[in-house]
Amino acid sequence: MIPALSVFVLLYSAMLGLWALGSAVRRVRPGPANLGGMILLELMLLLRAILDGSALLAGRSVAEPSVHVAYLIASVALLPLILGVTRAPSSPGERSWDGAVAVVCCAAVAVVTLRMTVTGRPV
Repeated sequence: MIPALSVFVLLYSAMLGLWALGSAVRRVRPGPANLGGMILLELMLLLRAILDGSALLAGRSVAEPSVHVAYLIASVALLPLILGVTRAPSSPGERSWDGAVAVVCCAAVAVVTLRMTVTGRPV
């Protein structure tokens, strides 16, 4: 695991979460810029998963390999699932919770990132 990338993902996720919290408090949908930020976060998560996965395949040993791989998969799968739910067409009144869903998603990415630093430590 690259520590600088993990710190950047953690801070970027927190910043996006605060931005989405502003949308949730105003009870409006997150805008296109917030969606673009989420897509950029997903690209960073994909990069981290590729780098960590290739290091594991190359023989790097980690403290908890199966849990670390599960966190890798969860980190990559989490944002598309949540964005699919928040971008699904529905009635206009239900859209006001999209900001709160994005906040929870960013918090989950931050927690998964922290857990990955623990499970990804070398043995």
